Amino acid sequence: MLNKQDHMKTGYYFLIAAMLLIFNHCDAQSIVGKWQRNLTKWYQLDKTTGKQVPVSPDVQKQFEESMEARDYKEILEIKSDGTYTSTVSAGGETKVHSEHYTLSGKNLDLNIPLVKGEKTTITIETLTSTQMTWNLIFMNKLTGLGYKRIGD
Repeated sequence: MLNKQDHMKTGYYFLIAAMLLIFNHCDAQSIVGKWQRNLTKWYQLDKTTGKQVPVSPDVQKQFEESMEARDYKEILEIKSDGTYTSTVSAGGETKVHSEHYTLSGKNLDLNIPLVKGEKTTITIETLTSTQMTWNLIFMNKLTGLGYKRIGD
């Protein structure tokens, strides 16, 4: 027969086991996989408020048409070993870049070289099994990026 202390230990172990089962059952989202960029949203500095605001629909449309005319495509493969490969095609040229990354909470560091002494900052805004969106700050300019998962 179990005493009160043994019952508490058993209950505690049961609770931990149940929590592990629940966490393992949840579809935990991961950045690991193959992603294709499907969104680029440009922002500009509002001189009145000092905040980044989306560019006008006309400017956004011009940008999208320019990317389409150059046949811009980006595939980002993020690996579980802490490395990634970015393959960008545009205007008939393809460039491949591989590097290490770190993820701390929502902050993704792709180890992009400093530009004018400034670090590029990436914050993951949404992450589902099929979509990932970022806020990227490069040279004090905000850009919204979206990716769709195309493989694991």
